[in-house]
Amino acid sequence: MPIRVGCCITPHGFGHAARACAVMEALSARYLVCFEIVTTVADWFFAESLTAPYTLHPINCDIGLVQRTSLEEDLGQTLELLDRFYPLDRVLVDRVAALFEDCSLVICDIAPLGIAAAERAGIVSVLVENFTWDWIYRPYLEQWPGFEYHISYLQQLYASVDYHLQAEPVCAAADCDLLTAPIARQRQLESHVVRSQLQVADTDTLVLVTMGGVPGIKMDLDRMAGMDQCFVLPGQTEGEMVVQGNLRMLAPDSGIYHPDLIAACDAVIGKVGYSTLAEVYQAGVPFGYICRPRFRESALLATFIDREMVSTEITGEQFRDSSWLDRVSELCRRPLDRKKRENGSMAVAAFLADLPAIQP
Repeated sequence: MPIRVGCCITPHGFGHAARACAVMEALSARYLVCFEIVTTVADWFFAESLTAPYTLHPINCDIGLVQRTSLEEDLGQTLELLDRFYPLDRVLVDRVAALFEDCSLVICDIAPLGIAAAERAGIVSVLVENFTWDWIYRPYLEQWPGFEYHISYLQQLYASVDYHLQAEPVCAAADCDLLTAPIARQRQLESHVVRSQLQVADTDTLVLVTMGGVPGIKMDLDRMAGMDQCFVLPGQTEGEMVVQGNLRMLAPDSGIYHPDLIAACDAVIGKVGYSTLAEVYQAGVPFGYICRPRFRESALLATFIDREMVSTEITGEQFRDSSWLDRVSELCRRPLDRKKRENGSMAVAAFLADLPAIQP
């Protein structure tokens, strides 16, 4: 009989779902496991990331931050939604607890509803994070004092977890049960196979431009079309891949697995986010990274990138005015860093496998 494990995953971008999938896959390599996943992240994301069986329950489990664009937050709308969502509705907690009732434990990244539901169901909860929402919200207090209640409430929820795991790059170091290397999904296909899917030769210089799965990001496609590099642009179309000269425009659910796409490229241009960082770090590809000045995590991720990765910073203004294109050739000439790196998913899986709650 498979072990049933619950997962409660914030739908803020794809980064938390990617990290959770990496942990789920690593755990399923040790035990026969099936997962009960609570999130509003789209099913196609889990279908392409997981080989283990799972059931997706599309229930809103977290607010996070409302995004106007991939680089800009809407704090007023965020606070309005937080006021509606917290304190957690008892009916909602009971509903999710019932889904987790036969599970051995619940993994939370970083949706606190999972912790509350696990406690209600009487099962073990595990928090996996490199930041928590109370930490993210704190700098907004001066302008938006309404965050104070939510910071205090979320701190209490996070503190009630049974096991607390942190993954580098950690934003706020805590007295945790495990500290791991960055957690990334594993590659599935060799680079030459991915390039064939993209209709790109192995000898072509390939650049991925990724903004965390947010569609409709405006770029100077005419100028890019006149450059020597090939560009792959997720989120720029719907349905089938669009091929226009040296441009490859993909739908968010293109079927080309993102870790494979990263590893097939000569450089990545993208918004700083956890899963992009972790997957570029594993692939050793040069990274032109774009910070979000008002998002507290960004600066700390940038410090890790500058220290550990082949990288260059691109400002939001440089991305918007397309002057970043002047730097693409230089970034692509920088060497790949193919040394093998520890993947924190393995350490998390080993930790979970040793818990008494999950012993088969």
